[in-house]
Amino acid sequence: MILFSGIQPEDTRAETRFLRERGFSLLELVMVLIVIALVLAVSYPALLRGSATLHLRATGRDVVSTLRHARETAITQQTGSRVVLDRDAQKVTLTDELGDGARSFSLPRDVKIHRLALAGVEIAQGPLVVRFLPNGSCEDAEIMLRSETGAILTVVTDPMTGGARIVTDSAGRNR
Repeated sequence: MILFSGIQPEDTRAETRFLRERGFSLLELVMVLIVIALVLAVSYPALLRGSATLHLRATGRDVVSTLRHARETAITQQTGSRVVLDRDAQKVTLTDELGDGARSFSLPRDVKIHRLALAGVEIAQGPLVVRFLPNGSCEDAEIMLRSETGAILTVVTDPMTGGARIVTDSAGRNR
C-alpha cells in the first residue's frame, strides 16, 4: 500500500524506532561512570608520586642554584660567601662571610633535608655551612633531600672547582 506522499508504512516504523534509540540508557551512563571512577582510582596514586618527584627535583635545582650563586658572588665580589642548610628549620640561606645580606628560602612541605655531610662526615646536629672562597673553591658538601614518598636526591659540591651538581647513580637514578 502506497500513500500519496510516497512513504510506505514500513519506512515510518523504522524512522520511529531510530528516533527512539538515539539516546543512551541510564544503565549505559552508569557503566561509563563506573569505568571512569575505576581509572581514576588506579591512576591517582601514581599522579601523587609524580608530583612529589617534581617537587623534589625542583627543590634540588633550587639548592644547586643557591650554591652556584654563592660561588659566583664570592668570585665577583672577591669576598667569601656561605650557604647555610638548616635541617631543623628546613631552610637554605645564602649570606656573606659575616652573615649579612641573608637571602633564604624554605623547602616545600613534602621535601625534607635527609642527610648533611661535610668532607664525608655526617652532620647529625645543627646546620651545615658551606663556605665559598674568592678563588671559586668551596668545602666538600653533600646534601641529601628526601620526598614524602621516599625518593632521594643528592646534591654535592666539588671542593676544587666550587661547582654544585645533582648526582645520579650508574642506573641513571638520583642517588
